[in-house]
Amino acid sequence: MIIAQDVWIDKNENQDYVARHECSFVQSGNTFILFGGREQAKRLDVYNYKENKWTQGASAPIEFNHFQAIEYDGLIWIVGAFKSNNFPNEVPADHVYIYNPALNAWLKGPEIPKNRKRGGAGLVMHNDKFYLVAGNSKGHNGGFVSWFDQYDPLNNTWKQLNDAPRSRDHFSAVVINDKIYAASGRKSGGPGGTFAPLIPQVDIYDLKTKRWSTLENGQNLPTPRAGASCVNFNNELFVIGGEGEQSGPAFKKVEAYNPSTNKWTTKTDLNFGRHGTQAIVSGPGIFIAGGSPVQAGGRMHNMEVYNNDKPVGVAIEASILTASNKIDFEPNQTKNIPIISSGGNAGNFISKIEIIGVDASSFKIQKSISHHLIKSSTKQDITITASTLQNNKQANLVITYDNQKKLIIKLAIL
Repeated sequence: MIIAQDVWIDKNENQDYVARHECSFVQSGNTFILFGGREQAKRLDVYNYKENKWTQGASAPIEFNHFQAIEYDGLIWIVGAFKSNNFPNEVPADHVYIYNPALNAWLKGPEIPKNRKRGGAGLVMHNDKFYLVAGNSKGHNGGFVSWFDQYDPLNNTWKQLNDAPRSRDHFSAVVINDKIYAASGRKSGGPGGTFAPLIPQVDIYDLKTKRWSTLENGQNLPTPRAGASCVNFNNELFVIGGEGEQSGPAFKKVEAYNPSTNKWTTKTDLNFGRHGTQAIVSGPGIFIAGGSPVQAGGRMHNMEVYNNDKPVGVAIEASILTASNKIDFEPNQTKNIPIISSGGNAGNFISKIEIIGVDASSFKIQKSISHHLIKSSTKQDITITASTLQNNKQANLVITYDNQKKLIIKLAIL
């Protein structure tokens, strides 16, 4: 339990990075990463918090905006975002994307199902699965949805779950004690226009019972807003900053809901009102940077930290995939071939698996792990069958992973 000092500290950081909004701000090992948004959206800024220095990472493949990035197994994941900045008709990204900070490389993941693509959604990770909540399929033009989906990166499966109780976009989701909280946000581009109506209700999904509920009206978000940053800090739901329905400055307001007491409390205001960015919980502090200082468009730097400026993180190191150099088969024999990730603390993402060579048709992949993540220090099996009665057949199993790295395994029928 962190004993919180109710104070926001102006970092007065080195500002050699792009001021931006509608972006993501996420921790990667012992660095913070700020990327996406309206301004220079493809640029990726990396902050070394020990040295107070910024560097640039590899440019993003598309103009990510209105998204909640997540760090998982040493990688940065974008599941649900807009890929264009053409207001008010921003187009949802077609694929899952992954940034590997250890390799400074971007990877294109699997395609998101056609009728589930959207941006402005909440994204959380729980027990090795991503959960994507609500969002907007038409940018700011009335496409707000209540969709709820589960993406399993270890098995490359996408499952549609029961819809959330209401549509919302421009918000962040949070997990506290096996429950997903969807708080703040609005319905952009409907009868209320771009900035209304705001959503005061807090919807909760119980990951154990697999049921949605909504807090009683008396526990609504005290200050409804959109574009707020939401985090789990000390097992409380913090709603930080945001924008309202009327033009003017972005909110400095910070409010926190305690599930144990079922009460909201007002925390100390931000030093700098902002909306349209993300917050990081690291060590005993909440860190926030970027955003817009006014409703709608605007940009800023102004990193600040709540409670205590002592971030905690371990450097990300790349893993490699290994396997037996050669696998021998009897005719018509099936074997499971273990593929092992080791040597680092970042997982390996497999983009392609194929069998090549003159005798490639003599082998068949029964269980593929294409577009699977192999978590660091774990393994997954590929199932291969020698699908012929003939002997003296050879081919190569080629596994492409992590930005065109290749693992080659010789296959032989004796």
